Amino acid sequence: MVAVEAVVLQLLVKLADPLIKEVISLYEVDDKVELIVTQFTQMQCFLKDADDKQEGDERVKNWVLNVTDAAYVAEDLIDTFIFKVAPLKRTGFVGCITRYACIFCELKARYKLSSEIERINNKIRVISESRSTFGIQNIGQEAGTSSAGPSLQEWRLTSPLDQEPDFVGFEKELEFLVERLTKGESRRCVVSVVGMGGLGKTTLTKKVYNDTRVKARFHFRAWICLSQEYDVKDILKKIIDCCMVLSEEESKKVEKMDVFELRHKISEYLKGKIYLVVVDDIWTNEAWDAIKGAFPLNDTLPDVENGSRVMITTRNKVVALHADAQSLPYELLTLGKDESWNLFCRKAFPGQGNVCPENLEQFGRKIVEECCGLPLAIVVIGGLLSTKEEWEWENVRESITWQINEGQDKISKILSLSFRDLPYQLKPCFLYLGIFPEDYEFRAKKLIQLWAAEGFLQQRGNETAEKVGQDFLNELIQRSIIQLAKRSSNGGIKSCRIHDLLRDLSISKAKEGMFLQVHHGNSNTLASRARRLVIHHNAFRESTSLSSSTPHFRSVLIHMQGNDKLRSKQVKLLYKGFKLLRVLDLHNVKIHELSSEIGALIHLKYLGCTNTYLSSLPSSIGKLLNLQTLVVTSYGNVNIPRQIEKMEQLRHFQVMHPSGGGYYGSWGVIQGRPRLNQMCNLHTLTRVKAGEWMHGCLESLTHLRKLGIRLDYGMSHVYGAVLFESIRKLKCLQSLLVTTELGYLDFPKSSVRPLSSLPTLRKLVLEGMLPHLPEPSEFLTNLTKLTLRRSNLVQDPLATLEKLENLRVLRLLEDSYGGVELACTSKGFPRLESLHLEELRTLTWWTVEEGALPSLLHLQINSCHQLTMLPEGLQHVTTLKKLELLNVLPAFNERLREDEGEDWNKIRHILSIDIR
Repeated sequence: MVAVEAVVLQLLVKLADPLIKEVISLYEVDDKVELIVTQFTQMQCFLKDADDKQEGDERVKNWVLNVTDAAYVAEDLIDTFIFKVAPLKRTGFVGCITRYACIFCELKARYKLSSEIERINNKIRVISESRSTFGIQNIGQEAGTSSAGPSLQEWRLTSPLDQEPDFVGFEKELEFLVERLTKGESRRCVVSVVGMGGLGKTTLTKKVYNDTRVKARFHFRAWICLSQEYDVKDILKKIIDCCMVLSEEESKKVEKMDVFELRHKISEYLKGKIYLVVVDDIWTNEAWDAIKGAFPLNDTLPDVENGSRVMITTRNKVVALHADAQSLPYELLTLGKDESWNLFCRKAFPGQGNVCPENLEQFGRKIVEECCGLPLAIVVIGGLLSTKEEWEWENVRESITWQINEGQDKISKILSLSFRDLPYQLKPCFLYLGIFPEDYEFRAKKLIQLWAAEGFLQQRGNETAEKVGQDFLNELIQRSIIQLAKRSSNGGIKSCRIHDLLRDLSISKAKEGMFLQVHHGNSNTLASRARRLVIHHNAFRESTSLSSSTPHFRSVLIHMQGNDKLRSKQVKLLYKGFKLLRVLDLHNVKIHELSSEIGALIHLKYLGCTNTYLSSLPSSIGKLLNLQTLVVTSYGNVNIPRQIEKMEQLRHFQVMHPSGGGYYGSWGVIQGRPRLNQMCNLHTLTRVKAGEWMHGCLESLTHLRKLGIRLDYGMSHVYGAVLFESIRKLKCLQSLLVTTELGYLDFPKSSVRPLSSLPTLRKLVLEGMLPHLPEPSEFLTNLTKLTLRRSNLVQDPLATLEKLENLRVLRLLEDSYGGVELACTSKGFPRLESLHLEELRTLTWWTVEEGALPSLLHLQINSCHQLTMLPEGLQHVTTLKKLELLNVLPAFNERLREDEGEDWNKIRHILSIDIR
């Protein structure tokens, strides 16, 4: 159930908005609106108790639903009223109301609004008075407080997040499965891991997949998540991405292939090779049948009797036997008592050496016993208790015992308890995770932007909404409700996942509280009171009723896949049927234009149009005065009207290419000379072309954190000096990408030097010819990530770059260096963790002195065809865990043969070696 406290708080924040208060005052209903505020404010004292009691009392649950519904009705009334009186032009509310009064008769409108507000007030009063019937008490907790104590909150901010999944127990299982993969039958067989949800199938299989013995056995490995909802074409393309290194032209051909062609391409590529493909979370026989043709079989290709393997995880033993009747499925069992306790301590006491204090051990062991050896339940309850003070442990134990005695399955009740224990601010954030498809890796930045648009992130002092969102995300990860998938170069959270069972919980609770509806296309009916609609795959039917019965949606998120299409007629329904939208996210919806009717959605705060064919934005986009985030991903350049200057609330404006590439693909072309200096809230401006708009504007965007900009042919010398001089004044800038057309144009001389005056700059991408790098003393000493492309540097860049003490990621890409030798000297690159060398066409020799690269974890060399051997001294880089060699010459590969190759001693200590 959604936290009713959060719903009420959102309404109160809305009613406190100065613009809304101005309109209400002009219509002389401010006293009645103030009564709504007073009643809901008083009711907040009782909502925490009601939220806690509703789990076991249907009557209290209905009371909470009534409060939630009343808050929604009040919000609908205010939003609808604002929509009707909103100005068509930016002339302020007073002028707008004058026009509205002339057309609709002000007295009549005022009477109607007053009557509706009075009706809501009466409803709220009746609900409030009925609370005593259900024993709902004032528990004396101030609105906005968390269940975590101050000392614990401080500990959470300093405790490191564990990126790797917890692996406790299953040592015997690990050895058995490694044996099954690396030895035994020569035929291509399927190794299956079977077990119920939450048992640790994926965690165990990942450990097996990354085992050094497995990596050494197989030439090619791929990991694919299938899940219940899947698109065969997308799955096959993911296998290709894992196994093959394709040029841009080859990638375009793959995009156009049908399922049969994709299966054939994979099969031909894998023919004769020793490969391992893991298919995680496969649900049905039909799913296996759809992809199995990609994996060569002995009866059709006799020469593949080389011990290749396909490994699957599934909850259904029938699926495992269907995939390979000759291979006995491995059925995973629960953890033992000691293993369960070990895992629990790792999650409950990560900041205390994973050791449980003696006074808590009795409670802890009883709690672990209730988890019955299920890793997911242990991890989640451990995460919950990591936020608790000692005196609260007994209450948690009693809560678990009470819920399990109700007779429902243990894991679902433990997961439900973890949700119930969340501070009310985090409950809507958790429920929102149901918007993502199953097994989906979502970007942290997008999730936080969506949370902000929905109003979940209330301001704390001078902190930005983004900072509050990062703290919320950290806490959900610490509680083991969200899994950390990837980190950014500065150690922040880049992407996350949510376990299937927790996702199911979020969707179930969201549905109960009218918070969210996930529409799967099995019905034409949409919940009339749900606040958010999520449509996955091809569930959006033309016959689905939108405009007549669903006026209450605040968010519509459509995530299409594969060849699914949304017709233009269906898109128009979104504009006409959902006038009060705050969030509209269209992913993989292949639209060619955005209707001018988008300007009518005046409440919109987030607009995402990703993987589209948009070539321009309509001028009506300027009417979206409340818009905070605008994201456009297209396959071509996007013309941006000068009316964007009116969007003063805009914080993030991102134009992207589906591949995420540098100078390739789409860029935003800002028309004319808009007065962007009015957009003082802008934090992100990416992939826009330099132009007239920069004069006197770019330098005024002083809150910019991220900027991506391109200088086209003939513009480098016209705008180059202006660009870098403007950038020099952006003192909050943290990430900068500057590219020239196709990367071939020169940067203006000494253009990079002004960047040294940016104290906060951490990430820098430069694509274009540089005469030389600045001296170390003139360079960006705080830089953590640097990418150079087509710089055509003549002198060894490492001589300068290895002195940057904070650099963690270095990418020297296509023609960034035109010399023949690179050298890493002793003590060079003290903090570098990732080094990527790609298409350095003249590089023939590389040396690494002992003591260099003391922190290196990941090395990738791609298409450096003159480089015929690994650098001398690489054997001294003992921290190196992952080596990727892509498109290397056969002679290079020959030197790396295990125990025999001339370079084997340089890499034998590396855990993961991937050669393609």
